[in-house]
Amino acid sequence: MTRRPHIVFVDDEPRILSGLRRMLRTHRDQWDMSFVEGGQAALETLHSRHCDVIVTDYRMPGMDGAQLLERVRTEFPAMARVILSGQANEDNLMRIMVLAHEFLHKPSTPDQIVRAVQRLIPDNPSAADDAVQGDIAVIESLPSAPQALVQLTTALAAEDATAQSVGHVLEGDPAVAAKVLHLVNSSAYAMGHKVNGVVQATALLGVPTVRGLVLMHDLVQTFDPAGALPVAWIEALTAHAVQTSRLAGRLAAGREWEGHAFTAGLLHEVGQLVLASSRPAEFAGLLERWREDPGAPLCQIESATFGIDHRQIGARLLRLWSLPEPVIEAAAAHQEPVASGDVTDAAAAVALAHHLVEAELGFVCGSPETAPVADDQLSGSAREAVTRWRRGLAAPPT
Repeated sequence: MTRRPHIVFVDDEPRILSGLRRMLRTHRDQWDMSFVEGGQAALETLHSRHCDVIVTDYRMPGMDGAQLLERVRTEFPAMARVILSGQANEDNLMRIMVLAHEFLHKPSTPDQIVRAVQRLIPDNPSAADDAVQGDIAVIESLPSAPQALVQLTTALAAEDATAQSVGHVLEGDPAVAAKVLHLVNSSAYAMGHKVNGVVQATALLGVPTVRGLVLMHDLVQTFDPAGALPVAWIEALTAHAVQTSRLAGRLAAGREWEGHAFTAGLLHEVGQLVLASSRPAEFAGLLERWREDPGAPLCQIESATFGIDHRQIGARLLRLWSLPEPVIEAAAAHQEPVASGDVTDAAAAVALAHHLVEAELGFVCGSPETAPVADDQLSGSAREAVTRWRRGLAAPPT
């Protein structure tokens, strides 16, 4: 049964809470809302009934917003966390970035608060959906291929490290790239504008901040080679994502949505990384069944097993992590049928790139029974982009 979402707003000033109550009164027919004074009262409310999203002020006496969210992350890991602050300096901003799914400047308009909350609420809040949402909300970082982490730590350790050099290395690791984009888009660095490029995100955060987050704040998660899934699986998935992003970027070259296509191509398989993190044994068994009988796409077996597939899970994670909506939509559409003709948007670029990369490098979620995309189906510009990509794929590494 679907239930009404419950949102808890926390501040130490009663007048602020009264203002929020007035601002949001038009949403009383959509949400259940609690307005509580201080961190301790908030925890008591959370223990008394289910909550989907908590929105808290940062500066509060006694238990501040960061301390409250630390407790929430531990005791209610599936809950979405939003922090409101008007005075975050660089030190506490890094702390907030790690704890909160969304950072809102104070004062925020009703529309800004409503948009943030609506994006974080599960699609169909219900007891059955809570398990899936819990899998997603508890993910603080995604597993990276071992070689990708070696390259990242080497790049960050270099004395001449720049946003460009580090950002380009991050473009080879969809797991850490997704987290960096999450941090820049959910914090004050984005200043209300969604960032879709990894190099730009690295420049906004700054190399020292990225270095500190990687070394001190669990930004990265090392893939466990002793776990249920082999290293070869994540290496193949990473190579597929990197090549899909490169081809999607070529297909979108010169278009206003080129950045969306490139980033969506890099992140389109993150749902598999979520399942590998949250349900490793079950997902490993599912992958084995799919490999033994790959007549159907992986997402069909996932839906039959989990009630949701990696496309939907990836979209939920990227939405929770505040990525731009065009990137989320394009990533989620990667298994859509490819129409003939020109590539007209980011979703079409990612879908075409995904199918072509699978045909060249092997299947990571599709089916060999899917009809291959013939070159003569493509427009001249798309065919030229594919030809250039294949040449680069065949060229020996430098």
